[in-house]
Amino acid sequence: MKKYFIILIATILGCLQPLSAQQSDNYRWLSADAFASLLTCGPGDEFYESFGHSAIRICDTANRIDLVFNYGCFDFSQSHFYLNFAKGRMDYCVIAQSFADFMLEYQYFHRAVWEQRLRLSPDELNRLFTALSINARPENMYYKYDFFRDNCATRVREMVERSLDSRSLRRAPFPPEPQSYRDLFYRYTEGSLLWWRLGIDLLLGANCDQPMPTTAYTYIPMELLVQYDTCPLPAVMDVSSENDSEAEAASPSETIAEPAVQLLVDSRNPRAKSLSPTLCFWLLFAVVLTLTLFARRRDWNLFWLDGILFGVVSLLSLLLLFLSLASDHWCCHTNFNLLWANPLFLWLLCRLRRPDRVVPLVVGVLLLLFLAAWPLLPQHFNTAVLPIVLTLVLRLADRLLKPRKTKTT
Repeated sequence: MKKYFIILIATILGCLQPLSAQQSDNYRWLSADAFASLLTCGPGDEFYESFGHSAIRICDTANRIDLVFNYGCFDFSQSHFYLNFAKGRMDYCVIAQSFADFMLEYQYFHRAVWEQRLRLSPDELNRLFTALSINARPENMYYKYDFFRDNCATRVREMVERSLDSRSLRRAPFPPEPQSYRDLFYRYTEGSLLWWRLGIDLLLGANCDQPMPTTAYTYIPMELLVQYDTCPLPAVMDVSSENDSEAEAASPSETIAEPAVQLLVDSRNPRAKSLSPTLCFWLLFAVVLTLTLFARRRDWNLFWLDGILFGVVSLLSLLLLFLSLASDHWCCHTNFNLLWANPLFLWLLCRLRRPDRVVPLVVGVLLLLFLAAWPLLPQHFNTAVLPIVLTLVLRLADRLLKPRKTKTT
């Protein structure tokens, strides 16, 4: 099946040549009945599928063309996949596949699919098809993936809007109050994805808490669907008009896409709601507090407990340092979680049985300063961080207050 589609695409692309904007106005491959549409797919069961998917369909029954250009493809088998992902240097690619095969995949996984036909002029439609076909060539198909700024939805938006002929979308604020990348991410991680939200909150830095421009909202496929269902697009201007601005003002406006039509309904089993991480870490704090009180009364050593806590925080601090300093993930830079998950825990971990008072005191002060500055820091922190930090403060205070054993002669 794959060989068939490769031959089909190669045949189509072999006939296409790069065109300038001026040439493409009078250069048409598609028939008068052809159309382009935005395909929006609902969430899936895997975490990376939780935000949906976007693709572009080009359909021309007269020329037996019905292709979907899919910018959301990646290969787990590529060399150093996980390392490149951590560094922010993972390659995604665009492929062209038949519409029937595209729908078959989403039907198999019981995911919803919506279609919105785009209101493009014949020249705009042919320009879009030409650009997509050139982009799908082997030498052009790969790109550096960025979850927020360069993903399946943002690529689709850019390809469509670049094809517009001397007109642009009239976007209103969406929504009226500016939101950040993290705010929008939170909308789609309710219910069953709370632990994933905690993990992402730990990794994302302050850059994700800046207000987004209206176009940036479309990094979420469903947001792109809503924008294309509501954003006005001026009608194609009359080229005979002497004043372009007057012609555009006089021309009627309609949304860039027709109302969405649902092709497939989501028939997946509903996900079970996840237990709140915040609640779990408050329970951990209560358990550690109880153990600490018993240990002080019975003169127990809780080296094993400190080893687990300090070890986990040490690993987290190394990961945050790597993402902040050695990766291309702009969204992970300037991460104030390093104020509490800091590398000094490595020192404490190495000296569990040879404690000193200086480093625990320094780390404890940093944790308290972090809690005091929490409302003032330009970054959103997950609510589960509060009981985590208090648990660490509790164990550091216990180590500092524990009397030293003196040697007698």
